[in-house]
Amino acid sequence: MATPLLLLVLFLPLLLCLGWFAIRNNNKAIIIPKWPVVGMLPSLLWNVSHDLLHDFITRVMKQSGGTFMFRGPWFAGVDFLITVDPLNVHYILSKNFTNFPKGPNLKAILEPLGDGIFNADGESWKSQRETIHSLINTTKFHHLMLKTIHFKLKNGLIPILHNTSKLHNNAPLPPPLDLQELMKRLTFDTICSLVTGFDPKYLSIELPSLPYADAFDVIEQVILYRHCVPATVWKFQRWVGIGEERKMRQAQECFDGFLEERIRVKRKEALDKKEMETVVDDDFLTMILSGEAGIDQGKLTDGFLRDVVFNLLVAGRDTIAAALSWFFWLVAKNPNVEEKILKELDQVMGKETSFPTTEELNKMVYLHGAMCETLRLYPSVPYEHKQSIEPDVLPSGHAIDGNTRILLSIFSMGRMEEIWGVDWMDFKPERWISVGSADEKKKMVVSYVPAYKFTAFMAGPRTCLGRKIAFVQMKAVASCVLRRFKIEVVHGHPVVPDASILMFMKYGLKVRVSHRA
Repeated sequence: MATPLLLLVLFLPLLLCLGWFAIRNNNKAIIIPKWPVVGMLPSLLWNVSHDLLHDFITRVMKQSGGTFMFRGPWFAGVDFLITVDPLNVHYILSKNFTNFPKGPNLKAILEPLGDGIFNADGESWKSQRETIHSLINTTKFHHLMLKTIHFKLKNGLIPILHNTSKLHNNAPLPPPLDLQELMKRLTFDTICSLVTGFDPKYLSIELPSLPYADAFDVIEQVILYRHCVPATVWKFQRWVGIGEERKMRQAQECFDGFLEERIRVKRKEALDKKEMETVVDDDFLTMILSGEAGIDQGKLTDGFLRDVVFNLLVAGRDTIAAALSWFFWLVAKNPNVEEKILKELDQVMGKETSFPTTEELNKMVYLHGAMCETLRLYPSVPYEHKQSIEPDVLPSGHAIDGNTRILLSIFSMGRMEEIWGVDWMDFKPERWISVGSADEKKKMVVSYVPAYKFTAFMAGPRTCLGRKIAFVQMKAVASCVLRRFKIEVVHGHPVVPDASILMFMKYGLKVRVSHRA
């Protein structure tokens, strides 16, 4: 009897020949080769393994006119429609929103998020959204947020950058730093403090290793893996406890242990505070447990709180860290933009090096434009997934069946000439700025751009609740760092997007930091 290896050797050339003839006869200008049995999956996996996923999908979008149906193995059920057409995006996210929820397939992939706001639909999603909106828009929460950011800058990030720039003062070059790693540590400390009231001190001179912070990264990596392989594969791995799914289980156990401890501590603190006046600096979890959110106390189970907290940590940690990393890289590569930002910061804050107030942050229009331009080119969440309930016809004319998986490529949307013009490759904060009316003495204001064109914060009913908070944090960090330090990317350091559900740099951001004169 022939061995499996021999059968594979005999079968593979035949499969390749059949695929080649099928492609040649069907369409000489085909966008993605579609092989017998395995469909288009080999092209996807090859580009993922070579760090080309985002550029691959962008190329497909440009060649297909903005909408394309990806066909996977016929037996695996991984077909999905990809689109960057603004009319389709508006239709899916806003106009016919109810027909395009997350769907059961994506809920399974995003299992670690539980029934939190990012993974919930229907009444659960609506209730969580109302709760979060009511709490994060309070004056108390904004006060705590700015205070926390200033504290972490003063006692964490700035001392590290200062020590690095001083080290080897007589050497020709200061030692390199991974700025992306520092951003991840900064935002992890900040969001943990805001949501749970606990500062992990992940950002400190020693740059400590925290198992639960590392576990957070593993969970995100395995979620991407689940997107790229048939569900039967990763579900089998989960069942038998092998491969990537074994990593996922271990990481979830580690991070859930951290969350359980934080919830236990907060419950005890809430009981101790019952007879006390409300503390000004209450964190998000304390506000929920104290009844400020108006949620029935019977619903505040550990599982419910775990899902809410986990989703908020996802929203507030890596999204902002990724955006700041790309921002500093783009500014370092565009000295003309850096000069304009510094000029604006001097005009708004004066010559004294201090921490910006809310009023000063609101006046940083050019910096705001630079942040928007960063998110256009490198959105923190490069893709959004939906699934149709009923058959439908998109504005582009593409007919879809019920239960069709849909991928919105937010990364590719920022690279479409039809949307942004022939200069889409240029880093131009000016494209986000206009001149106000005569009554405003022609001062610069942030231009309005429709959410279905600039989808970094989503659109329609699921528009990101933390948009304003994100800009406050990013502008506060950027203004404090750029006024004090000159950042230069290490020569020859490769900067490429990682194949992840979040837009990080695969090899980090190696920079040299020096004090500004």
